[in-house]
Amino acid sequence: MSSYSNICFYGGGAWGQALAITLASLGNKSTLIVSDKFREVDINNHVSKRFPQAKLSPLIKASIDKNQIIKGCDLIFITTESKRVLDTINQIAFLSNKNIHVVITSKGFATSTGETFSEVVESDFPNMNLSILTGPTFADEIANNQPAAAVIANKVIEQANSISKLFHNSNLRLYPSNDPQGVSIAGAVKNIIAIGAGIIEGLKLGDNAKAALITRGISETSELIKKAGGNYNSAFGLAGIGDMSLTCSGPHSRNMAYGMKFVKNNNEPPKELVEGLNAINATIALSEKLDLELPIMTSIKKILNKEANVDEIIKKLLSRPIKNEFN
Repeated sequence: MSSYSNICFYGGGAWGQALAITLASLGNKSTLIVSDKFREVDINNHVSKRFPQAKLSPLIKASIDKNQIIKGCDLIFITTESKRVLDTINQIAFLSNKNIHVVITSKGFATSTGETFSEVVESDFPNMNLSILTGPTFADEIANNQPAAAVIANKVIEQANSISKLFHNSNLRLYPSNDPQGVSIAGAVKNIIAIGAGIIEGLKLGDNAKAALITRGISETSELIKKAGGNYNSAFGLAGIGDMSLTCSGPHSRNMAYGMKFVKNNNEPPKELVEGLNAINATIALSEKLDLELPIMTSIKKILNKEANVDEIIKKLLSRPIKNEFN
């Protein structure tokens, strides 16, 4: 049985529900904090509008009374969109001196200048026990009990282990890591590469081009992680190459779909917003601060900003000075 007695999810959307379904399969109760009464009623009646094929377990409850629920939790998963994570952290910050474990599942940067959520929390709330859960996972497959693996990172490896053990023997295997900085960066920048993969797919530039994009994208990711104080090996694990491979190939990838629509619309931005758009500005700002050149990611930004067309970008990338594959 779990060492956590009161588990809650701050965010009752797809990812919160999927993780709650997984924990319920192991006999763990949890409460989803939701923003509207209709969703609260549906979930408490074991109905999921997000996953209509799934009958929610009675172990899963929902509530709109976030303040009351938060006070009783010893494990809180933040499953909101990345742009809402900092607001959520500020709302639960009063718990940081208590024995509360906070897990962020959102992928993205905390600020427009490239700070990660773990950096902001360490600076502003040094007593908060924070883990990062990230990796190649689509929520609908998790909810359907299909097998998957991800990484759970905490500077204190024993804390990461406690979350890994919580999910042990479920369809979701979590590998512990002590590199929240590295896995956070990897989880954010893979969305940029996915937009690039969508552009390649939309223009029918071929599988060779997409393979080159992903491989060199991973190389840039590892360099960025290293420069930013993380473990560059995280780029070659589940948070890096694992998640990037999925996001650059899966039909469920919103960021890849954005890139495809961009070129189909004659380089006009689609109406929907995706995480990669926020990540790209933060990534380039961080690379400039670290004096690090990121040719692939910078090129994707230029295409999206209409600073250059794809043919010009490809020609420029292929004519760059020759260098060894590994420095």
